[in-house]
Amino acid sequence: MTGTFAALAPYGADDRVIALFDSFAGHDLVPGRVARVDRDRSVVATAEGVETATSDELPVVGDWVGLRPPRGEGISSIGAILPRWSELSRRGAGLIPRPQTVAANVDVAFIVVGLDREPSPNRIERELVVAWESGARPVIVLNKSDAAEDPKAHAKAVRDRVGLVDVVVVSALTGAGIDELTAALRPALTAVLLGPSGVGKSTLVNAIVGEDVAVTGAVREGDRRGRHTTTARSLLPVPGGGVLLDTPGVRSMSLWDVEGGLALTFPEIEELVGSCRFADCVHGSEPGCAVKDAIADARIDPARFESWDKLQQELAYEARSIDPKLLAAEKQRSKAIHKAMRGQSPT
Repeated sequence: MTGTFAALAPYGADDRVIALFDSFAGHDLVPGRVARVDRDRSVVATAEGVETATSDELPVVGDWVGLRPPRGEGISSIGAILPRWSELSRRGAGLIPRPQTVAANVDVAFIVVGLDREPSPNRIERELVVAWESGARPVIVLNKSDAAEDPKAHAKAVRDRVGLVDVVVVSALTGAGIDELTAALRPALTAVLLGPSGVGKSTLVNAIVGEDVAVTGAVREGDRRGRHTTTARSLLPVPGGGVLLDTPGVRSMSLWDVEGGLALTFPEIEELVGSCRFADCVHGSEPGCAVKDAIADARIDPARFESWDKLQQELAYEARSIDPKLLAAEKQRSKAIHKAMRGQSPT
């Protein structure tokens, strides 16, 4: 890797990125990666440094883009948003359902859990669903091990609950376990941190990056919740390789089109759903329910089923609350936007 892309290596440039830009060769576009989005402007990292750019269609943090140089004393503009290999999305606010993409081109999702309070398996599974659906590989990070009496017991309980997902015990305060996280980012992978405020994401960011790049805040003693200290999503190079995407604390991840993520999070349940006697089985008192039989035989953890069922009910409620005509129109609009993003050819 030489020249422009070598200079962008700290921001995750690799062979995948070079291949993406090959299709835009000859259009005089400057390669860059979006580090932050502020209202109608984007902060983009390029080989020459960080600059501000405008665009008709706002990108998201993590997008690889092609910049058109400014004319006169103006600022650069984004001439192309390159196809994404992953998207971290949730249901956006509003009466008309729209996916809100909060990060692009993420390879690893660090699901951060604070051990200064009892971990919530249901919340962990919800965030696993979102992470798997995005296309990123989830890693559960049990932070604040210094505040727990028996962090190894917590790790075992989480592993027993979620199955084949990496679980790492760390302390952002003491530095224990941080090397394992930085190793997961090499040579040029991008990671996003998920988790509510108060679990120590900003302190963890500082520990991984090796300097105070994220503002930290105290946790309220009453409910162990933190104040939101990260106000804009930021893309941060990690010494030794890899990129970190810091996000504001997310108290509730509203699900959006996560059937694939559900199947990956609850494989033991999903593989039995189609084996029930009745196609419309709700896994209650119906005869011939394969899921209930598996629970009775201890092949499925009842708590896992309750978590899966709760997420299914949430998705069903969302579907019933949406006007089908509005949904169809929005899906058509979304498809048109993504098709344009994949196939746009700057002039």
